[in-house]
Amino acid sequence: MFEIGRTLSHGRRAGLLTVVFNVLGTTVWLIAVVVGLGAFLASNPAALAVIRIAGAIYLGYLGVQSIRHRKADEAKLQEKEKEAGADKKDLSGRRIARDAFIVGASNPKVAIFFSAVLPQFISSEGNFTAQFIFLGLLFQVLAYFGDGSYVMLASVARDWIFSRSGRLAAIIGTGGVLITGLAVYLVISTLLELGH
Repeated sequence: MFEIGRTLSHGRRAGLLTVVFNVLGTTVWLIAVVVGLGAFLASNPAALAVIRIAGAIYLGYLGVQSIRHRKADEAKLQEKEKEAGADKKDLSGRRIARDAFIVGASNPKVAIFFSAVLPQFISSEGNFTAQFIFLGLLFQVLAYFGDGSYVMLASVARDWIFSRSGRLAAIIGTGGVLITGLAVYLVISTLLELGH
């Protein structure tokens, strides 16, 4: 959803850059699980909760920023669309990369996936680490192409969105509300889990 939102609000280039750096961010979890962090987080719910809450807060920050700046972002993007057509630069590549990397790296569900699901597909007769890295990288490649496909579809939808004033602001605002709502849900569910 994050990649699609970036594509709709900032263009295909921003969406594809978001996919690349989000995948790189989740690769942090692959490496961390390989070196033992997955087992530590599985046995230490408080540490996992801190990571989940930090990620949710950052996601919430991005959502609130989308809501706050939706009309100004729409105006800027409409102007850029008029000036040069699609696929323009709005956010800096560095900012897009940073945001996407942080969102990927702060997603503990990936750590849970890597530590709980991936080992189910590893043969006990082979080298665990080599198999784990291979399967983890395969997952990352599939995530890249899957998310990249969504970005390409969203970039096609941009033409319809830009054909009428107000559509983009509504989409940016709705995306911001959804992202912020997700962040609130993640914080509350984490706090409730800690309470049990």
